[in-house]
Amino acid sequence: MWRVLYTGQRPHYENIALDRIMLDLMSEGKIPPTIRFLQFKPECVLVGFHQAVEQEVRLEYTQREGIEVGRRITGGGAIYFDETQIGWEVIATTDQLGNLSYEELTRKICTGVAKGLQKLGIRAEFRPRNDIEVEGRKISGTGGVFEGRAFLYQGTVLMDFNVERMLKSLQIPVEKLTSKGIKSAEDRVEWVKRALGYLPPKEEVFSALLEGLREELNIEFEWGDLTQEEIRLLEEKRDYFRSDDWVYHVKKAPEDSEMLFGIYRCPGGTFRVSAKVDLQSKVLQQVIINGDFFVRPQRLIYDLEAYLKHTPIVDVEKRIREFFSQRDWEGLNLTVEDLVEAVLFPLRKTEGIDLGIEKKRLNNIIASIGGGLIENIEKAKVMLLPYCAKPRWCDYRHLDDCGECGGCTVGDAYRLAYQKGMIPITITSFELLRDTLLWCAQNGYTYIGHCCYEFYEKRYEIFRRASQEGAKGVLFDIVGTTCYSLGVEEEEKAYHGEFTVELDLIKEDLYKSLSIKEDVKEEVGKRELSFDFSPYLVDFKPSYYKKPKAVPTPEEDRTRTSMQREVFLGEATIGEEVLSYQQAFETLAKWIRESERPTLVVGPLLFWDFGDKELQNKARLVRELIEKVGKFNVKVLPDYRPKLKKYDPAVEMDPPNPHHAVLHGKHDLTVLVGVHCYRTDFVIRLLKKHTDTKVVTLCGLYGHPTADLSTSFTDAEKLETLLKLL
Repeated sequence: MWRVLYTGQRPHYENIALDRIMLDLMSEGKIPPTIRFLQFKPECVLVGFHQAVEQEVRLEYTQREGIEVGRRITGGGAIYFDETQIGWEVIATTDQLGNLSYEELTRKICTGVAKGLQKLGIRAEFRPRNDIEVEGRKISGTGGVFEGRAFLYQGTVLMDFNVERMLKSLQIPVEKLTSKGIKSAEDRVEWVKRALGYLPPKEEVFSALLEGLREELNIEFEWGDLTQEEIRLLEEKRDYFRSDDWVYHVKKAPEDSEMLFGIYRCPGGTFRVSAKVDLQSKVLQQVIINGDFFVRPQRLIYDLEAYLKHTPIVDVEKRIREFFSQRDWEGLNLTVEDLVEAVLFPLRKTEGIDLGIEKKRLNNIIASIGGGLIENIEKAKVMLLPYCAKPRWCDYRHLDDCGECGGCTVGDAYRLAYQKGMIPITITSFELLRDTLLWCAQNGYTYIGHCCYEFYEKRYEIFRRASQEGAKGVLFDIVGTTCYSLGVEEEEKAYHGEFTVELDLIKEDLYKSLSIKEDVKEEVGKRELSFDFSPYLVDFKPSYYKKPKAVPTPEEDRTRTSMQREVFLGEATIGEEVLSYQQAFETLAKWIRESERPTLVVGPLLFWDFGDKELQNKARLVRELIEKVGKFNVKVLPDYRPKLKKYDPAVEMDPPNPHHAVLHGKHDLTVLVGVHCYRTDFVIRLLKKHTDTKVVTLCGLYGHPTADLSTSFTDAEKLETLLKLL
């Protein structure tokens, strides 16, 4: 028979002390298997067992607001607890639940809790590695710890949640909160009151969770109380769990030139690794490993750190494998390969010494991905450059191009890339970066890129995925105040390509690194492409719009080929259905006839005349389409520069905010033509998020299945087919 407890609202250190006490007593066979419900008062932030408080908690805010800070005995990430949240715990031995592995145990317990939430009327389900979600929004984070055969597995149920207070308490890469940031966070989590429309009594929640666990774990239980021994031990131990010795026992690595830093993320969590290396003898003197991962036994990582002290760098991988081969251990979604890669990540930077980079500047190398630093640089074919390192006044800031005027470090990088036979590409949006990395993978290209540490950590997944597909690379840090240090609003602007602060490349390190690459005999410079307003569409030019020095050219969609396998489903798509061109155009013609306020958005591929016959024919047919339909409100998107000054949403789209023009015109149908694919993806996403308009893309390449209707390889001949149906 299992015991059920509700230990009431307690300060964090009493709850954590009880966790430790009950786990120890369970391992000694002194208490029955137990399900505990708990709450926290006062509110607090708890970091995971392997995390450093300074890295995870915004201490200035928590101290000012009276929010206490503690440490769990379980791994995982930092969590904010208010007084409404309900914690749940399962304390037992593995044989009492069928000797399951860590991953199997996680799945079974989380499924039981999800079933309990379903009994409340909440559509919850388990999502690996260790979350319980409601239609993609997290309602419960979970994690566990083992002591021999005994384990404690715990989680929370968000009841009524203050997202703003949580964001301000944790070291999420946001320094200033805005309504946009709070809304974005609210979209990622769910809580009981919002899901049900009311806040049920805690007893009702307890009952539902118990029934879900009873069904999934096949157990019987009865309510009980803490034993006298548990009460006695709580009196003895609770003060330790509020002491600095416990709360701050994981230290953030000192930020000095002696330590090399690396961030590695895998399905099992995020590793922050700091390594002190004797560069003369190439010996690893010390390594510190922090993160939100789960491992058993609990001391495993500390023992690994000690085992690797004073190890020659060439022997580190062998020593790590040796360490794990000698131990009985388990990690949640972790492999030995993950631990090897995490430790080697910062050590690869030591090759920078051989390139002439000073020791104190080695952390300007963010990462060498998929291989050694020198090997990747020697093979590098593509140079990725951030638009935010171009001056705000530059006509090329939001273009995959550069005038090489000498006014910024990006121009220097373009010239260096051509000198070394590389392809320079300015990254102007997240979508373009995604496409470009996959394009590199498809072509077997190694890249050299530039970004900040925060961007790398937050967008780690696309770099990892590209590496798995075959794209190796080296990333260098950039200099200046990044969007992440200015707050969530600026971070969102950067994602859209609207960030206005100017950053700098670290040119000295780039030049030293590329010195090992041979110069090409003839520099491969850019191909100059003349352009002018299309004679068919110039009538729709806003009166205030002046021809810029440069515009997005057809070449900017070159990396879209990398997305073919993902986006190309057939001739056309309507939602998830694949159709023929004829079927799609018949549907589109019907939508146009039925629409009360349709808009046609003309992008730079057709708004400008590049001398390309096919594009000229398409522009002519688009003009015929406009005249034949008669009711299109035409909006132009001549380039992708943000409209920082006043513009007219009746005739033009603001690239970072395409929904403003659609909302302004109350358009029920939006047709995109001549817009670059990477920008089209972005426009679709924002229109879907902020408007009710149907989105149609007449794409010249592989199509956009996320649109309501999309046709692929839409050339002039296919536009003629549409015209005949109207």
